[in-house]
Amino acid sequence: MRILFLSLARPLPANNGQKMRTWSVLRALAWEGYEVTLLSFSHPEEAALPLDDLLQVCHEVELVKLKGVSLTTGGNYRGRMLAMLSNTPYSAGRFASPVMCSLIAQHLATTRFDVVICDTVYSAVNLPQTCVPVVMNTHNLEHMILQRYAENENNPFKRAYAFAESRVVRQWEQDMCKRAASAMVCSTLDGKLFAELCPGLPIHFVPNVVDVDDYCPRAASRDPIVLFQGGMDWFPNRDAVSHFVDNILPLLRKKVPGVRFVVAGRNPSDQFRKRYAKERDIEFTGTVADMREIIARAAVCVVPLRIGSGTRLKILEAAAMEKPIVSTTLGAEGLEFRDSTEIMIADGPTLFASLVADLIHQPEMARSLGIAARARVEERYSFATLRSAVRRALESIPEIDPAVLVS
Repeated sequence: MRILFLSLARPLPANNGQKMRTWSVLRALAWEGYEVTLLSFSHPEEAALPLDDLLQVCHEVELVKLKGVSLTTGGNYRGRMLAMLSNTPYSAGRFASPVMCSLIAQHLATTRFDVVICDTVYSAVNLPQTCVPVVMNTHNLEHMILQRYAENENNPFKRAYAFAESRVVRQWEQDMCKRAASAMVCSTLDGKLFAELCPGLPIHFVPNVVDVDDYCPRAASRDPIVLFQGGMDWFPNRDAVSHFVDNILPLLRKKVPGVRFVVAGRNPSDQFRKRYAKERDIEFTGTVADMREIIARAAVCVVPLRIGSGTRLKILEAAAMEKPIVSTTLGAEGLEFRDSTEIMIADGPTLFASLVADLIHQPEMARSLGIAARARVEERYSFATLRSAVRRALESIPEIDPAVLVS
């Protein structure tokens, strides 16, 4: 089977959740014997990076430079307002590229592909009309991220804009899914939500995974380190950090003297760092070469997310390292971890702080939770599971009538 795989970001280095899922799916496709042509955007600073690792799993790789425009860092107000007058939401329009559109059309015209995989629904913004079956590899429901952002935003203008954009994105997601033969979702919950959004669309559970063989559990540092991992150029992660520092950490300090909060992830802005510069027990690592080294030092990993969709690879990584995890309900959403057995769930700051403190003070309980969490990953979120899920999804692609395809 020949596959044309469209990605919004160069999968390597796999330093965020989106790239980790993309890279995992590409590897699974290669191991199942599929021939993959990867067309992907890349940032200008990635131009000098070698393609060797990508070419080990892809038959062909072509990259198109695109200066990243983050949805969550503000700015470009004119572009946002103009997008409100068009049929393409600003969220998707950021990736509209005549160069990419032309490249995709060229490949479709010169190679007989069996399937096109759009890696996130936004990848479809450059896809011309085609008779080749299209599969949406969805990382989350994009409109839900905006909706949840709006629900947590205090600024009335930002809140109103986010609600309006979420409605436009929801309609656009529906329209793009009408082009698809099927969708691959990362959780059964997302599958249910997609079924409501796109009735009749065949949906396959293709989970986010980690290769547990790459994660070697180690004893934590003797210091009471509480870890949050995630890119700081993504607003939901910044909001989680702010929520923890402002509402949970003051309570935790009273219960665990000397506790340290480590935030591990790329691109924390100078402004965000300065906001907590006077807090000596808070550390921002910035980009790290190997997240496993940071996770290994932690006594407890926390996921105090209030905004998001899909499933969190940060939980799978921490679990693979046998770390005890405390998460909000939303943070653990979509993952089949049992509360109080494989993960601790808390939404209120008081309970959240108490659970973290208990795990620090009771190492045997923490170890038991971590061991159970790794066992859950091995059972449900392994590469073997991913490979079989991808294979089933592609083998069941239905025949579609070209006349029903939407341009």
